[in-house]
Amino acid sequence: MANDPISKWANEAQRKESLRYEQNKTNKKKQIMKVLPFDLNVTTTGSAKGQRLEYLNPGAHLCTVTGIKTSDQLDSYNGSPFIDFLVTAASGEVGKCRFWAVKETDRQTSKDWKIKQLRDFLINCGVKDFSDDSKAMNEAVDKTLMICFTSQEYTTIVKGTGEPVIRTSVGYRWSSKEGGRCTYNADMNQVLDPSAKIDFAKKHKEWADTNNSVNESTMTSLSENNEDDDMPF
Repeated sequence: MANDPISKWANEAQRKESLRYEQNKTNKKKQIMKVLPFDLNVTTTGSAKGQRLEYLNPGAHLCTVTGIKTSDQLDSYNGSPFIDFLVTAASGEVGKCRFWAVKETDRQTSKDWKIKQLRDFLINCGVKDFSDDSKAMNEAVDKTLMICFTSQEYTTIVKGTGEPVIRTSVGYRWSSKEGGRCTYNADMNQVLDPSAKIDFAKKHKEWADTNNSVNESTMTSLSENNEDDDMPF
């Protein structure tokens, strides 16, 4: 399926990885990430301009798959390729179920886990025929199932200010068929461990001290300039 959109996506991902390898070939430890393509016709959905979306919170939700989006549709994304199944709950809140592409460099256990995770999701969507990956994945669109979403805390840096912050992402955990049991407990959510919190507090204090020093210096400079401007000569 050379003309399949996902085959093109996987080939492009491999091409970009090869370019990155050439640019960093002096690093002997760097390896080419060869992506094993999905046979999937891409379907996408979007929101109207100016429309504000409400996102799903952690919990078990009855959702309908509304479309599919791939990592190559993201500007300036250079990470591992993935496919998102976009979903909408009956309440109108939206979310996504992300499945990472199988890479040639993956260990066999990782390959098996990735395949099982996606297959279980498709089975819970009601897909029964897996003789053609493309048809199987596209058959999930417009299907309804129960999905468990959990949250995870992580640290990042605010662009422009460099301030360290703690943020929370909500992602796919597992699923079950519509009407089936889909367990969710709050303790499934992942928070920063104590050592990570201490490390974050240290980095944020360093950032705050540096910025307060810069701000005080700037304010002193402005004050001195203002005093000079007010001089009568």
